[in-house]
Amino acid sequence: MNEQQVKRYRQAMELIRQEKWGAAAEVLNALAEETADPAVARQLVRALAADHQYVQALSNVLEAPDRFGNDVESAKLAVRLLVQNQRFMLARLFIADCSAEWQSDLMVIVVDGEHTAQIKYHQTIHQRLKDFYHLGDGSLMEQRQRLMEAYDLPLTSFLLGTRFVLRDPFAHYLIKADIIESLRRIEADVQLSYLWIDNQEYQVNPAKLVDQDELTAIKAVRQAITEQLGDTDAIRYQMANQQLDLQLMFLYPRAGQVITDPDKWARVLMATLDGQQLGDSTPTEKWQRCLMTQIATLTQNER
Repeated sequence: MNEQQVKRYRQAMELIRQEKWGAAAEVLNALAEETADPAVARQLVRALAADHQYVQALSNVLEAPDRFGNDVESAKLAVRLLVQNQRFMLARLFIADCSAEWQSDLMVIVVDGEHTAQIKYHQTIHQRLKDFYHLGDGSLMEQRQRLMEAYDLPLTSFLLGTRFVLRDPFAHYLIKADIIESLRRIEADVQLSYLWIDNQEYQVNPAKLVDQDELTAIKAVRQAITEQLGDTDAIRYQMANQQLDLQLMFLYPRAGQVITDPDKWARVLMATLDGQQLGDSTPTEKWQRCLMTQIATLTQNER
């Protein structure tokens, strides 16, 4: 912040000290439009919440949640706002990125909020769960919207819907991947069945999964791409990594089982960038041809 902005920030802090929350929020809101200073964002949310402007306060948190995970008081404020607005799964995902020292205390806020909501807003939760059950009825865009609405559910209700959606042949693979990844991040220790892109059913415990980018096979593919293109062709290097990212979205959570030969996977991927036709003589070629079809369909549907 420049000198004038620092002066206005101090003015806002004095208003906060006097508990003139609305006036402080006005000063801080104007300041937030001029600077990306995290302290301004945190104090603005504090003032908005104290002034009972909970929806606006939450909106500010959701714009940049990472600004609220650096100290325990800001984290508690963010979690309380998420819970007050019944964004329970988002609250759990936020906590997953906070310091492990605070997570137990933060989780108490969520669990208490979920318990209250299940009693006070039983009908609302029931309707949201019903909509979640029918997620597969819509287009991919509609499914994404229903999933975001399902993130408002308490964890127990979310898991009830999840067990159905993951086995629904009409629910998109990417939606299923998002659900499993979210449950991995919050370390949900549950056994789930899911119907995958090969139309086979598999079992997974999200808490036992690791970040896909940390898998040895994935690291090896990226290393092979780097060795082939990193210092010679920046454009093809970027394209190859983008294509791999798309492939991994569809392969989640079984990329480690599918990519058994990382060097060959990288070679075939780079060959497709050059327009070479894929055969089906090896599992790698079969899988990449399948993924090309899936990616092409996704791209067409999102136009």
